[in-house]
Amino acid sequence: MTTGEFIKLISEDVSWTAGEDFGSDDVLLRKNCARIIHRYLQKVVGEPDNITDLPTNADIPDLYDCRICAPHIIQVMAKGIMEPHKRGPILLFEGDVEVTNEEAMMVLGKILGCES
Repeated sequence: MTTGEFIKLISEDVSWTAGEDFGSDDVLLRKNCARIIHRYLQKVVGEPDNITDLPTNADIPDLYDCRICAPHIIQVMAKGIMEPHKRGPILLFEGDVEVTNEEAMMVLGKILGCES
């Protein structure tokens, strides 16, 4: 799935993406998915950021692998929209992993739940 395809699944009206550099033809990676979701929730839904129960680098060691994406990843994890992957005893977000169609559909279901 591409980033552009995911954005259109979120909303046919993509005017909220103006000024964002999401790279519509790029393969959808977890870190970009988190950024898209967070910006959508901010710009379209008007949902405030979660300020409690935020994951930290101690919880998720690869959280700051992408410093630009980290605030977005933190918010979607705190809201329960995206989950880290368990690798043995360690939890990793794995931002450079491609989002599967199944994961994209689960995330969309959670986003739609946020809008009600």
